[in-house]
Amino acid sequence: MIDNAVTPRRISFRFSNLTILRWAKWLAIVLLFALFYGRVVAELVADWYRYETFSYGFLVPFIAAYLVWQSRDRLKLISPKPSFWAAFPLLIALLLGLIGQAIGDVFSTRVSMIMALASTFYLLLGREFFKPLWFPLLYLMLMIPPPYVLIKNLTYHLRYLDAAHGANILEFLGIPAFVEAYFIHLPNMTLEVADVCSGMSSVFALFALGTVYAYFLPIRASLKVFLAVCAFPFAMAANLIRIVVIAVLAYNFGAIVFQSTFHWLTGTTVFLLALLMLISTGELLRRKFSLTVVRDAGRNEIAADFDSRDTSVVSSWLPHGVCIFVFTATLILANSLGNGQKMRLNSDLRLLVSPETHGLVQSKFPDLYQDANADEALSVVTTSQDENPIEVFVGYRGEQAGGIRLGSPKINFPEHWNSVWLKPANVEVAGDTSIRGTWMLTRKGNSARLVIYWYQIAEDTFSGEFENRIRQLQRAFLERRTDGAVVRIATPLLDGESVEQAQERLRLLSVQLYSRLTKILPA
Repeated sequence: MIDNAVTPRRISFRFSNLTILRWAKWLAIVLLFALFYGRVVAELVADWYRYETFSYGFLVPFIAAYLVWQSRDRLKLISPKPSFWAAFPLLIALLLGLIGQAIGDVFSTRVSMIMALASTFYLLLGREFFKPLWFPLLYLMLMIPPPYVLIKNLTYHLRYLDAAHGANILEFLGIPAFVEAYFIHLPNMTLEVADVCSGMSSVFALFALGTVYAYFLPIRASLKVFLAVCAFPFAMAANLIRIVVIAVLAYNFGAIVFQSTFHWLTGTTVFLLALLMLISTGELLRRKFSLTVVRDAGRNEIAADFDSRDTSVVSSWLPHGVCIFVFTATLILANSLGNGQKMRLNSDLRLLVSPETHGLVQSKFPDLYQDANADEALSVVTTSQDENPIEVFVGYRGEQAGGIRLGSPKINFPEHWNSVWLKPANVEVAGDTSIRGTWMLTRKGNSARLVIYWYQIAEDTFSGEFENRIRQLQRAFLERRTDGAVVRIATPLLDGESVEQAQERLRLLSVQLYSRLTKILPA
C-alpha cells in the first residue's frame, strides 16, 4: 500500500526533472549563442538605425518569423531527429566568426551568425525539421548590409552609368547635355550624380521585399529567382527616370527645383515606381505560368513519422552536448584572441614631418582626411620642394579587434569627395625595399587631388585592405597582436599639371615618411 501511494509522486517528480533538464539544454545553447553573437546583433541593429539605406533590416526578422509561423502545423507533425553531420558546418560557421572578430570584419561575423543558427537547428532537430525552415533562415541573410567596399564600388559605377544614360535620354528629348565622369553639364547648370542619387538605396530594400513576394507566388522556382533578380534592373531604371525628370525640370526652371521638396520626394518615388514594376511583372508571370499548389502533399508521411518517433533520441543529451561543447570551445578561443597585446609607438608621430626639412603650414585644405578609430594620428599640411601643398595623414591603432579598426582610404573620403580611379603604386625606397601602395585620383566638383596610400606593419607595406587583414589574422593567432598603421598622402592636381608630375611630388615625400615610420612603429 505504501509503495502504491508513493509511486505517482515519484513519477511526477521524475517527469518534472526531465522537463527541467530538457529546457536547460536549450537555454544553455541560447545563452552561449548570445554570448558569442550578442555584440554582432547589437552592431547590426545600430547599422539599421544609423544608415537609412539599410533600415529595411528591421522588417526582415519579422518577415522570417512570419514564414516560420506559417509552417507551424507542419512542424508540429515532424519528429526531431538530430543530425551530427551538421556539427561540421557549425564548426566552419564559428571559425568564420572567429576570423571575422580577429581581423575586425563585421560582414563575416554576421554571415557566421546566420550560418551558425541554421547549423544549430539542423544539428538538434534534423533534416526533416530543417526543410520548412531553410528559406526563413536564408532570408535572414538579407538583413545583413553588404560589405561597404562592394557598395562603394557599385555606387561608383552606377553613378557613371546613370550620368551617361541620363545624358543620352536628355539628348533624345532635345535638351543639350554633356557628360564628364558623373557630371551632367546642361546649358544653365551642372548636375552631379551623387552617391545618394545612384539608386543603391532602393536596390537592397526592393530585393528584400521582392524575394518574399516571389516566394509566395504560385510559379516554378526558376521564375521566382528571375523575379527576385529583376529588383536590381527595376530599381536602376526607376532611378534613371528620376535623374532625367530632375534634369528636365532644372533645365526649364533652374535651381529652384533643388530648393523644393520635390527633389526629396523623388527618392521615395523611385522605390514606389520600382516596386510597381516588380509587382506588375510578378502578376504577369502568375497569370501565364501559375502552378497548382498541393499544400497537403507529404502530410501522411510526416504524420507516420510522428507516430514512430524515437523519444530516446529526442531526450538525448548527446547532440546538445556536442553543440554546447563547440560553442564553449569557441568562446574560450575568442576570449584568448581578444586578450592580445595593445602595442604602443616608439615615439611621437609628429617626428615624421620635421619643420627643419618641411615647413609646416596652416591648413589650406578643406575637408582634411580623418580617422576616428586611430589611437594616434598625424594630420598636417606640408609643402613640397616646389612649394605646392601636400596633405599628410598617418593613423596608428595599437589593437584592431571587433569592428574597430583603421579605415580604408579607398572607401572613406572627406565629405563630398569621391574616387575617380585607382592604380597600383610601387615606390622604391632603397635596395630591394619598396612601398607597395595605391595611387588614387579623387574629385570634388572641379577640384581634383592625387592620393597615394598604403598600410604598414613594422617594415611591411600592403596596398590593399584584404592583404592587410590576412596579415593581421596571422599576427593575431601567432603573435596575439593586431596593431598597424595607414598612411595617406594627397596633393592638389593643379591646372595644366599632369598626373605624373603630381606623382613625383608625392613619391619623394613617401620615401622620407616610410623611412621614419619604420623607426616609430613597434617591430
